[in-house]
Parts: sequence; structure tokens; C-alpha cells
Amino acid sequence: MLVRAFLESLRRVQLDLWTDTRQCVPWLLPSAVLILGLVMVAFSFCGKRSCLPIYNPKKWWELTNMRSRREFDAHGPDWIQAWFSQNDRPIRFVVDSGYCSILPSSMADEFRKMKELCMYKFLATDFHSHLHGFDGFKEVTRDAHLATKVVLGQFQTQASKYVVPLSAKAKTAISDVMGDNKEWHSTHFYNQGLDLIVRTVEFIMVGEELSSNTEWLDISKKHALTMAVHARQLRLWSKPLRPVVHYLSPLGKNLRNQVDKARSLVEPIVQKRRTERAACLAKGVDPPVYVDSIQWFEEAANGNWYDAAGAQLAMHFAGIYATSDLLIGSLVDICRHPELIEPLRHEIRTCIAEGGWTPASLFKMKLLDSCMKESQRIKPVECATMRSYALQDVTFSNGTFIPKGELVAVAADRMNNPEVWEEPEKYDPYRFMRMRQDPEKAASALLENTSADHIGFGWNPRACPGRFFAAKEVKILLAHLLIQYDFKPVPGDNIELFRHSFSVRIHPNTRLMVRRRDEELEVPVYS
Repeated sequence: MLVRAFLESLRRVQLDLWTDTRQCVPWLLPSAVLILGLVMVAFSFCGKRSCLPIYNPKKWWELTNMRSRREFDAHGPDWIQAWFSQNDRPIRFVVDSGYCSILPSSMADEFRKMKELCMYKFLATDFHSHLHGFDGFKEVTRDAHLATKVVLGQFQTQASKYVVPLSAKAKTAISDVMGDNKEWHSTHFYNQGLDLIVRTVEFIMVGEELSSNTEWLDISKKHALTMAVHARQLRLWSKPLRPVVHYLSPLGKNLRNQVDKARSLVEPIVQKRRTERAACLAKGVDPPVYVDSIQWFEEAANGNWYDAAGAQLAMHFAGIYATSDLLIGSLVDICRHPELIEPLRHEIRTCIAEGGWTPASLFKMKLLDSCMKESQRIKPVECATMRSYALQDVTFSNGTFIPKGELVAVAADRMNNPEVWEEPEKYDPYRFMRMRQDPEKAASALLENTSADHIGFGWNPRACPGRFFAAKEVKILLAHLLIQYDFKPVPGDNIELFRHSFSVRIHPNTRLMVRRRDEELEVPVYS
């Protein structure tokens, strides 16, 4: 009887529980969602958060910061300039890839020395290295960092071997691209400048065999710009959606096709050279030595695997995108100050007549170097440089806190600060030439060298490693252009800039008036 009574009471309890549960079912899902949301909010506040004010926050009713991202993409350079022209303290922006703390240049010295702030993480994340089509950034951000080793090791030390052929390539490219019309005519120099950079740099990148391949030339010209534009577009989407957008986008398809084609062109040459080298070593003879980056990557890899095509695409992105802007911007500024042209021509003729095409001759082109550095000061290619991600929480000496995983950069505000530069808004082509006369400032006056006052190339050790080669290449091109052609602005044209996100670039519609001159650079022949 006792057992039967116990079982009966247990059945009643189960029935009561079932009845109560059925009554609660409509509330279970909302309650679970609420609890999950509270847990997520709690976790979001677990880590220490930045206390910096946000310049362009999302509105309280907005579910995402998409509007803030798109507005920064359109107005970023103007906003950054507006803030740092009035303030010497950090500010936080909603940028195209999320939140970014931007520091004044007064904090640059401490920033550049912090190993917790990683530029490679920025390149891998903001240039989508995990997606097919961005293979160059996947290669350049591998732990081996072969591209950095090649640029710092070979492009600097081998200058005496490549300056003469670089000049010859530049002269040929200029004749082909600019033509021989001796009458004044307008030309879209942006496109021509891009062509000149591509055609001049190719032989030092991929050697003679591939540098004359029309398919490769087309890829090397278009891939860097396609990748920059598409990377910027993808950053405006949330991270989970970026792979989908990439694979559906026409630009994404173009990128993937360019990479696949580049691989089919580069890898056979690499394999051919490896076979050639092995055969020579087997015979006990020295293998051929090539003066190009294909050879230098092979040497840096030392038999270990690397993506040869990705390495070349990464080098082209670094060597074309910003270098063409420096070439075009420098020539535009010179054209707007015609009184510069004859002094520059005299300097170029003198240096080449005395020493020929050597690194030393390029070093002696002090006025040309000064003009280029002043163009870069007036219009740096980016309004905030040295972008990096925090690998861990970072606190600066003034108390500024950067949380782990957040993007951080340094504003280029010191480049036009009246406390640093006399009449900073004025283009003064002799500014850095005068600085060379001051022993304490002579080193920082050189185009290739970086300092707290001029971070156009960043600031060492976070400076662009390819700046030494870029400076030589642009000087060679400008020397030939100024000797072989007359230039002047197109009447009525205003020089426009293409300002977006962090970038400040010469507008693609930039035109110049040009005509061929009856002069060539005469190189002395030494006995």
C-alpha cells in the first residue's frame, strides 16, 4: 500500500510539473534570448575599454556603425586634419575597418618603438590575406617576412648594379609612353605616370624575360589598384560577410583571375631557374646570377617554401601604388613653379656629366631631392601613418590606453605644423636643400630618411622599407622627363586630390601640357 501511495503521489507531481511547463513554454524562448544577450553584454565589458572620445560615433538608434564607416571613408582626411589642427591629443574614429585610435605626432616616438603594436597584423587583417586574390598580403605577412628581408637586404645593397639598367629602362619607357610630339598638347599624366612606374620597375622585379610580357605588364599595372579598391570596399562590410561579398563581387573575380594568371607566368620561370641552378651545381660550375627580385627571393628563402607569385604581387603593390603618386605629385608641383625647371635641368646635367648614372650621382641631385621631399610634406600619401593592431593591451606614458585588437595610427599633423615648419602651407622647393647645410639636420633633410617632423614614409623602424629604391627610381624618371620634355599646367585646370579614408592621392583625372624637347641626357664614356 505504501509503495502504491508513493507512486501515485509521484505521478501527480509529474502531472503538475508538466502542466506548469506547458504554461511557461511561450516564455522560454524570449527568456533564453534575454539571458544570452545579458551574458554577451557582460562579457563585452569584461575587458578594459578605451576612454578616448569617438569623433564619429553611431547614433543611439543605429544597430550598426555602417553609416559612420561610410562617412569616414568619404571624409576621413578632412576630419583628421580638422581635429589635429586644433588638438594635440588622441581621438578615436569609426573607420572603414572598425575602431581606430589616432594619436598626435607628438606621441609618434613612443609609438614606433612599441613591439605590442603590429603592422603585419594590420596588413593581414585590413587587406584580407585569408581570401584568394589577396595572396600577396598572405605571403608578405607570413612569419618568414621574406619581402622585408629582400627589400632591406638586396634593393639597398645592389643599387650600384641596377641604377644604369634602371635608367635605360626609364628612358625607353618614357619615349614609348610620352611620344615625340613637339607641339604643346594636354595629356592625362596620371595614367602615363602609372605606366612609367610599371614599365621601369619590371626588369628589377621579374627580370628581362617576364618584363616584356604584355600579359604580365597588364597584371602588374592593374592588380595593385584593383586590390587597393576592393580591399577598401570589403572593409565597409562586417567581417563575416566579407568572404561572401568578395566571391560575388566582380572586383573579387578580377583579383582571383589576376592572381591565377600571375601564378601561371611566374612559377614556370622560378622552376626553370631552379632546374638551371641544380644542373650547374651538378657540373661543378657557378649558376647564372640574376639581378632581380625573383633571384633575391630564392636566396632569402634558402630552399624553404614560399609563394613566388604572391611575393611578386606584394612587391608590385608596394612598389607601384605609392611610388606613382610621388612621381606624379612631384612633377605637378614642379610644373606649377616653372622657375624651378632650368635650375633642376642644370643640376641633372651636371651630376650625370660628372659621375654618370650611379647612386652617388643621384645623391648629389640635392634640389630634385628637396622638391620631392617638399611635395611629400605638403601632401603625404596618407593623413595617418604606421597603422598597426594592438596585440595586447597597451598604455602610453601619458595614460592613453589602447585595448587589445584595436587599430591605432599616428596623424601626419606635424608635417604642416607652423611650430615646426616656417610657412608650412607654402611649397618651398629649397626647404630641405637649406636643411642639408645644417649639420644637425642634414641627415633628416634627405628624402629617404625619416624623422619626427616628416613621416611621409613613416618613421624608422616603422618606415617603408622600399623608400630607398623608390627615391632612386622616381629621381631617374624625373631626370629624364625634365630633360626630354617641357611641362606646364593645363590652363584653367585646378589640381585635384582624391581624398578618402586615410588616403590623400593625386586625382586620376590629373592632366598636364607637354611637348618633346630636342635634348637627351648625355652620359660620359670613361676610358
